[in-house]
Amino acid sequence: MKILHVDTGKEWRGGQRQALLLHEGLLENSVESYLAGNESGKLIKKCKKNCIPYRYKGEINPVSIFNLKKIIDHVKPDIVHSHDAHSLTPSLILKYLGFKYKLVHTRRVDFHIKNGLMSRWKYNNKNTDSLVAISEAVKNILISDGIKRPVEKIYSGLDMSSVVKLSDNKKNDLRKKLGINPGDFIIGSVGNFVPHKDFATLIRAFRLVYDEKKNVKLLLVGEGELLNEMRKLAEDLNISDKIIFTGYAENVDELMNIMDLYAATSQEEGLNTSVIEAMMHGLPVVATKAGGLPELVKDDYNGYLCDIKDYTGVADKLTILLNDEEKTHRFSLNSFEISEKFEEAHVVEKYRNLYQKI
Repeated sequence: MKILHVDTGKEWRGGQRQALLLHEGLLENSVESYLAGNESGKLIKKCKKNCIPYRYKGEINPVSIFNLKKIIDHVKPDIVHSHDAHSLTPSLILKYLGFKYKLVHTRRVDFHIKNGLMSRWKYNNKNTDSLVAISEAVKNILISDGIKRPVEKIYSGLDMSSVVKLSDNKKNDLRKKLGINPGDFIIGSVGNFVPHKDFATLIRAFRLVYDEKKNVKLLLVGEGELLNEMRKLAEDLNISDKIIFTGYAENVDELMNIMDLYAATSQEEGLNTSVIEAMMHGLPVVATKAGGLPELVKDDYNGYLCDIKDYTGVADKLTILLNDEEKTHRFSLNSFEISEKFEEAHVVEKYRNLYQKI
């Protein structure tokens, strides 16, 4: 069985991370797997084995279709697995042109499908052999958008054995490097600064938290189009010296070692692997009820759920945990327990079974 994964994204986000983890996991389980990633993207630079740069110029651009054809001619896969909406289109077109492979597509976002003919065609056609949603929330949106075909659900996952655990000395060194005082509590969040992640709600919530508890800082890890706007919001709220914006960071795993709580205030969210990673670090999570987040965060068990854009509610829940050491410890243990369900090995096994079935 030979699998070709295709992803067109230039950025390094959860979808690219999942494509690479699945590719590597299949190779470790003796499945012949190849990964075609955007030649200008971060994914292809991180791929170490059976990696093929894909010259992508747009989903219906003849150059993209021709270049994917060359890759498929070379690999001769039994299954093509498209990992983003833009890679699904050329993969489908080549099937219509007579290429004999099975096609799997994973839908990772909880956005509604656009009403255009192209979007509807991509998700409601007989040439996609299996459509996979990464959460129950994504699956329900596909169904509500009129997708008639069966939709599989396979959660995203991470390799728990690769989670970095720093010694106390290294934690202290990292905190010192970031200008964090020894007694400071750290609320952390990781993600791209894009509209649906809604970091503005978290920053406004933090302003209220800081009013109640002065020895607290907010650690925001990531880059994106709204980063400067969020810096300006922090300045306007007079808390810019209490918020650490790291920008893009390779050491996200290490940074989670110095967080005491984790927050995710998205307006839309397919699942959120950064929350899974935080849970693997045993962090209690305060999150909004967006998309798949309630499938990770169980209210009053490993964290709290708040209404979308409700920054006062987020602030209240963060403050409760900052002031209740016993509850924070209990939520921490529960977070780690839940995270075991999202171990990468389970994801690889489920996709392998799906490939064999089709």
